[in-house]
Amino acid sequence: MDRKIRVLHLIDNLDLGGAQTVLFGWLEYFDRNRFEILLATMHANRKSLFFSRAAKLGIRVVSLSPRRWLPFYLVTLPWLLFRGRFDVVHSHLYASNWIGKPLAKLFSVPAAISHDHCYDRFRFDRPLISTLDGWANRFADRILVIANSIRQELIETEGVESEKIEIMRNGLPARSFARRPPVVRKIVGAAGRLVAWKRFDRFLRVGKHLLELDSEYQFRLAGSGPREQSLRLLAKELGISEKVVWCGAVSNMDDFFRSIDLFLLSSEFEDLPMVLLEAMYQRVPAAAVTVNASRAELAGDILPLDPRDTEAEWAKAIHGLFQDPEACLRLGERGRSLIEQEYMAENCVKRLENLYTELLMRH
Repeated sequence: MDRKIRVLHLIDNLDLGGAQTVLFGWLEYFDRNRFEILLATMHANRKSLFFSRAAKLGIRVVSLSPRRWLPFYLVTLPWLLFRGRFDVVHSHLYASNWIGKPLAKLFSVPAAISHDHCYDRFRFDRPLISTLDGWANRFADRILVIANSIRQELIETEGVESEKIEIMRNGLPARSFARRPPVVRKIVGAAGRLVAWKRFDRFLRVGKHLLELDSEYQFRLAGSGPREQSLRLLAKELGISEKVVWCGAVSNMDDFFRSIDLFLLSSEFEDLPMVLLEAMYQRVPAAAVTVNASRAELAGDILPLDPRDTEAEWAKAIHGLFQDPEACLRLGERGRSLIEQEYMAENCVKRLENLYTELLMRH
C-alpha cells in the first residue's frame, strides 16, 4: 500500500478515564509516515479533558455529537465512514464497540478492531447487554482485551471464537520522574470512578483501621461518580472524614501521585487498571487486593493483600510496610522497573501497527 494507512480511532468520550489515558499514550507513538490517524468521539466538546491534548499531539478530533444524550452520532458516524475511506476502524469502550464495528463492516472498512478496556460485570450479567455485545463482536476482525479474565468471559458467555481475541496489556508513554524522597508521610491514596465495584468502601474501612494503629495517617481519594455521596457518608460514619481529602476528577495525576506515599487498589473485578500502572511507574509503592491471578503475579512488585483477610488485617500489612521507609522505596523502585520492562506504550503501538498491516494484507 503506497499511500498512508487511514486509521479511525473511535471512543465514547474524551472525559477522564483509563481507556482515554491508554489511547492518548499510544497516539504519541504511531508512525505518522505510515499511518494517518483520525480520532472520533461519540460525544465531546472543547471543554472535555483530553480535547486540548489531542491538539498538542496534532491529532484531528471529530465530535460526532456535542451532548451525551443527543445521539447525532447515529447520522454523523455513518457519514464519516462513508467519506473517510478508512482502512482500519479501531473502537474503544462500549457504545463505540457496539456501533462502530457493525457500521465499519456496512461501509466496507477492511479491518474492524474492537478494544475491551474495562471489566464491568453488567455486560456479562445482563442477558440483553451480553447478547448485544456478542452480536457486535461478530463484526470484529480482532478483539483486543486487557486481561485473560475478559477473554474467558467473551468465550464462555458470548461464544466469541478464541482465535479472534488477543490480549493487549495497557501501556504507558515513556516519562522521567524524580526519585521519591526517603521521608514517608503516611498518606494513602486511591483513584478511579466512584462506582460500587471499585470498592472504595474498603479503602475507607482500611483507613479507619490504620488510624487506630497510628493517628498520623491521611487519605486522598481522586475521582468522581455516582457513589461519591454514599462514600462521604460512610467516611463520616467511620469517623475519618476529617482525614480524607476528596480530590474529585483529576486531569493530571502527577501531582496526586507525588502527594501520596502508598496507592491502594481494592476493586473486585478488574485485573491491572491503568491507575495502578501509573502509580507504579511513578515509583509509588502499591498495595492491591489479589482477587485474580494478574494481581497475584505482581507479588514482590506490590504489597499483595489476601482477599480472604479482613480490612483490619490489610491495614496491619500496610502499617507494617510503613514501618520500614527503605522497604517502601525498594517496592516503588521494583514497581517502576516492572512497568518499564512490560507495560510501555511504544511497544504496544508496534504491535498495533503490525496488527493493522497483517489484517489489511489478509483482506
